[in-house]
Amino acid sequence: GATPQDVSVEMGKQVSTASERPKWGSRGQFLMVLMGYAIGIGNVWRFPYMCGKYGGGAFMIAYLLSLCFIAAPLFIFETVSGHKYQLGPVGTFTHMYAPWANIAYVCVFMVFVILTYYQALLGWAVIYFVQSFAAKLPWHPDECGGCTTGDYFGQTVLNAASFGDEGGWDVQGKLFLALMAVWFVTWLALIGGKNVLGKIAYFTVLFPVFLLIIIFFKAVTLEGAGDGVAYYITPDMSHLTKPNTWSAAASQILFSLSPAMGTAIAMSSYHERTYDRILQDNLVVICCNSGFSIFGGFAVFSIVGYLAEQRGLPVEQVASAGTGLAFDVFAEVLTLFPGGSSPFFSVCFFFMLLLLGLDSAFAFVETLQTYVVDFIQHKRPDLEITPKMNMMIVSALAFGLFLIGIVYTTRVGSNLLDIADHFCPTYCLLFVALVEYVLIAWKYGAEKMIQDIQNCAPPQWQQYIPAKAIAIQMKFIGPIGIAFIMLMALIDEFDGDSLQANSSGWKTYGGYPTGVTIVLGWGPVVLPVGFFFFSVIRAHMTGVTTPEFNPAVLDEDRKPNTSQTASTKADDNATPRPDGSSD
Repeated sequence: GATPQDVSVEMGKQVSTASERPKWGSRGQFLMVLMGYAIGIGNVWRFPYMCGKYGGGAFMIAYLLSLCFIAAPLFIFETVSGHKYQLGPVGTFTHMYAPWANIAYVCVFMVFVILTYYQALLGWAVIYFVQSFAAKLPWHPDECGGCTTGDYFGQTVLNAASFGDEGGWDVQGKLFLALMAVWFVTWLALIGGKNVLGKIAYFTVLFPVFLLIIIFFKAVTLEGAGDGVAYYITPDMSHLTKPNTWSAAASQILFSLSPAMGTAIAMSSYHERTYDRILQDNLVVICCNSGFSIFGGFAVFSIVGYLAEQRGLPVEQVASAGTGLAFDVFAEVLTLFPGGSSPFFSVCFFFMLLLLGLDSAFAFVETLQTYVVDFIQHKRPDLEITPKMNMMIVSALAFGLFLIGIVYTTRVGSNLLDIADHFCPTYCLLFVALVEYVLIAWKYGAEKMIQDIQNCAPPQWQQYIPAKAIAIQMKFIGPIGIAFIMLMALIDEFDGDSLQANSSGWKTYGGYPTGVTIVLGWGPVVLPVGFFFFSVIRAHMTGVTTPEFNPAVLDEDRKPNTSQTASTKADDNATPRPDGSSD
């Protein structure tokens, strides 16, 4: 049988003649879906914490510079490439530099791993959202026997246990049902095709902004809000001399904007080849993503300042990272809102989190779907991907990922989620970003990429594109920046505060069992990266060459067959499918 390398190269050459590639119904749909992908729950709970931890305004300086010189350029390169080749990640990379095309499979593996636990985390938000409709919040001390919000989250919601505890692998009913609900909503949003998803995205992207504005105006009126905001924005310039600040800032924008996952390539490939607003769209998405993070930080630290005032503690002792900020700090603050307004604002907050998370989940599943359709059309290039088949693919993906995700609804599920989230998304994302920079700048060619960017720009923009600056960024600043972040992450991994001795005496992340850390942590990093290096060695040994790209032939081959019935064409136009058109 064919090896993965053979498949990737052939998929890059193969073009389906069964039907035309689907297109976005409007520019707005593309913008909403891409913004929904980029703007996620991390914008609300991770960015503000990182900003406060690493010097407030000083972190913002490092964050914005990292945005301009590392993350944003790679995001633009991906969308320009996807638009040019009108293919998914495998076909796009094959046409750019075939021996390294299998970097796309590291992307899809990473997205797959993320989706197995990401929906379980959204299930926690579902539980809090539903419980927020009570007359008095159930995690209020008067309702839960004087427990803290942290205790309520760990003991009542998660019923958390440590590895080795009796019953630790028991599935928790409400977590299971919440996971099922999240996947059901995801499935409903995706089975209707790209146009339906694009319309849904208008609500799931814009409504969280409205909810954040409501929360912001309430938060800034709270006692102590000024102290929280001051802590958030006051620059401690000494942090700019510390490597960890720059590493944290660059990591934050990379994980937030999320280039190097294949989604930007896939989503931009569904535009007409003559579309000339890709660069404008990139600017809108990039600015909105960071703008949401920065604006959300004002709301978050107003609330943190209020809680610090209530506890009589410094602001820096109240702020906590990750899920603790949402399900502990925010949950406690919501119980303190005066005038019986707690349930209303709790509904707003957790509904906002849920919508932000679902947006990203939709885009992740769409990316996986593109890969599946690519593979099917490689095996059966004459096969019509009908709306019914599209629904079957989405259903199979949703059901399979739901089954895998059940492990995160066990009592040890939150620990498993912590391990999975710490390793694969961090190191695979950094590795793919580094490889993409080298592939684009040194294998594909910086000059060719700059020409592609100019071709995507409106005529009045082309003379203002700084070709020399882009070339320097692409060849040196970007890859060196990514390499620096990866080095700092590895140093922290093996000599950082997160290392704790486990029951066997080994120092591991969080003190978790060595076997679990290897299987669920390092395993999903080493396997795809090792596969990529193996495929590169094999490609060079077998003399794999990059196929020529002829857009005229590609577009001609994509035209529907004349034997296709009018009714079938009407169905296809009514419900475009997100196929990868034979990468």
